[in-house]
Amino acid sequence: MPIYAPSLPPRPTQERGLPPALVIARFDLRRVLAQRMGRFFGFMFVGSLVLQLAMLYVKYLLNTSAALRGVKDFASQVLTQGPEFHAGLLTMGGWLTSLLWFQVALVGGGLVARDSLYRIRPLIYAHPVRPRDYLAAKGLFAAGLPLFILLPFVFLPWGLSLLIAGPAGPVSPWAPLYLLPAALCIALLMGAVTLGASSLASSPKAGFGWVLGIYLGTFALGGLLAGLLHQPIWMALSPQALVGAWPDLLCRVAEPRLGWLPTILGTLAHIVLWIFVAAKRTRPSEAVL
Repeated sequence: MPIYAPSLPPRPTQERGLPPALVIARFDLRRVLAQRMGRFFGFMFVGSLVLQLAMLYVKYLLNTSAALRGVKDFASQVLTQGPEFHAGLLTMGGWLTSLLWFQVALVGGGLVARDSLYRIRPLIYAHPVRPRDYLAAKGLFAAGLPLFILLPFVFLPWGLSLLIAGPAGPVSPWAPLYLLPAALCIALLMGAVTLGASSLASSPKAGFGWVLGIYLGTFALGGLLAGLLHQPIWMALSPQALVGAWPDLLCRVAEPRLGWLPTILGTLAHIVLWIFVAAKRTRPSEAVL
């Protein structure tokens, strides 16, 4: 004779609670926060940010202290103020973006690949979760992680500059107007590449290799074609070159690495390509490798 449990609450309706995409993204976020390697990269980014803020304060002292006038000319070669200086807030000479690529490769390489390895997607699709919900959750996390890391490098130097020197500080009062779009373009590009690479992999380690392979392989290919054909436009094949080009263009650097047209076309091509790959690889018919 069956045993019933009349005291159990009724099943909640689908309209209650968070959307499925946010629930899946929240699960990925909790998993990353528990990883020790994620904390290591966190310390690296915090250290880079502290160094950047210290350099801003030194710049302020050199401009205001009479006792330091003698070293100002020498320091101005290192702490130049202008478009290059503002673009460097997001790149730090390429160090910051390279470190960010390694983190998104390590963390984002397993976004889809882990579900493929442990056959989780059939269980997810058995619930009221559409493929586009699943893809939106993974894409939200893949692009949200680099954007979340880049935002302090936009607002904290800007806020410190306003605090210590007002509108005449080292950082322009209008800096967020062009640094925020650059950070958003960088995050979307990194997120799309990470999402597509992870969907092609069968394990998190393979996903890490796929992201680094795309990052290094396209940079080498673009550099080879640009050198052979004497056309820098071929560097638009590389997501790393595109990441460095957006701050240069939006900050109006005198000699940007790439022009507007190749940067826009290259960025759109990578985003569309890798989202298309991820959408194909995460269909219900491809739920099990």
